[in-house]
Amino acid sequence: MIFAAVVLLNDGDTAGGDPYLPGGQPPGQAVKYKPGKVANACDAVDLAAIVRLGYPSKGKPLHEEVDANGTDGSLECQAEFENANFAGQADFGWDNDNELFNSGKARTIATPPADSTAQAISGLGESAYYTLRYVGNAAYTTIEAVVAAKDGNLFVRTTFKVYGAGIRADREDVRRLAEDQARIMLERLR
Repeated sequence: MIFAAVVLLNDGDTAGGDPYLPGGQPPGQAVKYKPGKVANACDAVDLAAIVRLGYPSKGKPLHEEVDANGTDGSLECQAEFENANFAGQADFGWDNDNELFNSGKARTIATPPADSTAQAISGLGESAYYTLRYVGNAAYTTIEAVVAAKDGNLFVRTTFKVYGAGIRADREDVRRLAEDQARIMLERLR
């Protein structure tokens, strides 16, 4: 078996001195968002808003931050509450993926998952949408809102889910909280 490697040499003429890597940021093109704006991914969201909505926190949130090279990276915050959970994710490498995001958005809105509705959101980044899932009966209710937004090179996704027996949750409140958290992420990561 023969293995071959291709090496692309940088002649030093690229903007910033870094070679262009396929899938990365082209040389000289400014990015709107960069990793490192928050040291802890949970600082990019407002978990206190969930408590104010009536869901006491259950333990310390989990967080992960990845700064690949100063322009690419990701972060994630996960938090548990009584009868609810939240996750906020951000990916800084979406600078050239408008078509991928918009086709996923169109597909989701046209055919939402079972027990769900989906709709575009205006005024949230360059493009955004939500899905809202409701499953309920006299014994148990689940409401889950997922918001996905793209702005420049940043993709954010927030998921807020409430569940339980006898809970009195409003679908619109759940959806609005997920949307507000996505908006906060875009602001705090700029």
